[in-house]
Amino acid sequence: MIALLAVPVSANSTCPPDTLAWTETRLFFGRDIGDVGEVTAEQWRDFTVAEIIPRFSDGFTVLDGTGYWKGSSCKAVLVDGGCEKSKILLVQYPPTIEADAKLKAIASAYIKQFSQEAIMRSDSPVCTQFYSKK
Repeated sequence: MIALLAVPVSANSTCPPDTLAWTETRLFFGRDIGDVGEVTAEQWRDFTVAEIIPRFSDGFTVLDGTGYWKGSSCKAVLVDGGCEKSKILLVQYPPTIEADAKLKAIASAYIKQFSQEAIMRSDSPVCTQFYSKK
């Protein structure tokens, strides 16, 4: 059983007209796999295809990062101040129980597949607007 501690944030109900009161979530995935090495670009791509795209097919953003984790995997601080490479999933969505379950499923799958100690989640209320050719 993998324990995930998160309480979804309610989106801002005071958004301006023509914007959506959504939630923005960031999931932080460490890429270190202990003595095995790190999650490769190919493994991350496969994880994205299998776990993220089916759950958030409307869109998301992935950023590269370097993080510091006080867990057992962080044995040396790198030149850029972190101890391991990371991926940051950024997704905005209408706040629902279903969306929360999707995020928890993604985090659980990553923890299991890549033997992680934890995945960090950060939620913020946002006012979202889309611009298009119309």
